[in-house]
Amino acid sequence: MKTKPIYLLLILAVIVIIPGCTKYELGNPSASTVAEFSYSATNSAKAPCEVAFTNESLNAAGYYWDFGNGQTSTEANPVIQYDTPGLYTVTLTCTPVNDVYYNSLVKTIVLNIKDPNAGRTQVLYFTTRGSQNGGVHYVILSDSTRTVQDFPDLVPLPRPYGICVDTTNMKVYVADYSINTIYRFNADGTEPLKILDGAVAGQEMCDSPQGLMVVGDKLYWGSPGGIFRCNLDGSNPENYNPAIEYPLDMHWDSFNNKIRLVNDHDSYSGGYFEMNFDGTGLSESIPDIDGTAIDVNVDAGKVYIAGYAAEGTAMPENGIYMSNLDGTQLSKIGEYGSKATWGIAIDNKRNKLFWGVKNSNSNPDGKIVRSNLDGSGLEDFVTNVSPHAMQIAWIKL
Repeated sequence: MKTKPIYLLLILAVIVIIPGCTKYELGNPSASTVAEFSYSATNSAKAPCEVAFTNESLNAAGYYWDFGNGQTSTEANPVIQYDTPGLYTVTLTCTPVNDVYYNSLVKTIVLNIKDPNAGRTQVLYFTTRGSQNGGVHYVILSDSTRTVQDFPDLVPLPRPYGICVDTTNMKVYVADYSINTIYRFNADGTEPLKILDGAVAGQEMCDSPQGLMVVGDKLYWGSPGGIFRCNLDGSNPENYNPAIEYPLDMHWDSFNNKIRLVNDHDSYSGGYFEMNFDGTGLSESIPDIDGTAIDVNVDAGKVYIAGYAAEGTAMPENGIYMSNLDGTQLSKIGEYGSKATWGIAIDNKRNKLFWGVKNSNSNPDGKIVRSNLDGSGLEDFVTNVSPHAMQIAWIKL
């Protein structure tokens, strides 16, 4: 126990002898380069869509993008079009501002561009007239079968001259101009519901309805007095655009955000028109013609019109006509029989054109024909029918 003071003295001596520590300044390290980005896509990333890439990289002197679809860019924040569904490896490589070992120069992600038709079937819908009642029918478009399937005969449709498909909610709308009604069906024709009736107070604007289209959460139709619209259940009907006299058929060009339509020539001035979706920019691209049906191929820049003979106009003969979207280079590419046809449709998957051929208005002595988009390669597709309105859509049955 007597040795403890000695140990204590030795420890104190060591503490006194050891010199103080020297403080060294290390300085601030050079900033590193870090590749980083985010993105947003239109159309819920379903093809076709645009993808906007937002560069979030740090301390980069330059950028090189590889989008996995054959396109590259050196822009900071590029916007890229993806037209085909698939998985795309997107890589951003940054040029560093200095050479430090903790640079992170490459950022890679796998971008999923989804198929908008996943789980859906391509279907040709068409209406017919009969001696007692009309009907609605459909054909699944495949390379092997051509079977006509009928909607259940549950509601009166003596003259169903308008049809359109709501592919979001899987519904089919049919307008009968002779009884002033619009019906909504399930994709297979079940559960018909009359959503508009011109005989009902507040729905008088459903007068001789013909051309139909669905855009967003609204149903649009043509009647004397303009383009009308309502909610998809028929509520809140209103006059959307009174600038057109009586649209017999119309098409929403979503790419250009335009409505393209044909106006009745029987009791009105006729014409092929286009306008912005908000109703501005109305122009008559082909004056006076008597068009009964219309469809548009935006990719090819062509419009197809079923024209009823109108002397002194650009369509003096019955037939199927094709022109540029602005109405130029109009040419007749097909015949439709002795009676006017109210149906024309484009199969964009196979680049085919469908239209109705009629010899009478209600007897099953007509047919639906199919051709190439220039009218060549004509073939009978469905026979022994009296076809009227038609549309092709991708839908879940």
